[in-house]
Amino acid sequence: MITMGIGVCAGLFYWLGCYKLAFWILIYAIVYGALGILRGDNQLKLAYRGNSDFTIAVLIPVAWHVGGLAGYL
Repeated sequence: MITMGIGVCAGLFYWLGCYKLAFWILIYAIVYGALGILRGDNQLKLAYRGNSDFTIAVLIPVAWHVGGLAGYL
């Protein structure tokens, strides 16, 4: 849930045209979600909140696109 919220924040900066900031926020969201998956803290509470697997799978190509717009890729 936190990873998705960070992704929404990046979407806001994308909408405002701040592509470099949106790119780095997306990178942060991907790393934060991946560390949460590796740590395994989502396995005990699957009924209460979903894990970040799907969110990260969506954010990676979005980060690639925004990185291209920002001039990093």
